Amino acid sequence: AQANLVFFFKQKTAYECADRAMQTHGGFGYAKEYDVERYWRESRLMKIAPVSQEMVLNYVSNKVLGLPRSY
Repeated sequence: AQANLVFFFKQKTAYECADRAMQTHGGFGYAKEYDVERYWRESRLMKIAPVSQEMVLNYVSNKVLGLPRSY
């Protein structure tokens, strides 16, 4: 459960940081010459692969909180 929560917060933090950098750079954030585009793309991928954030939250809600399955 702790590993899943760490994975969830890592994904969320990485995406928020990359999104903030994209907002800061504006249109240049999409340019291939800057690494911001790659960081944003890779951080977005971490939200869906190898395990989506929803599946992590489902695991935590079932095993830690004892809530019924929602899927």
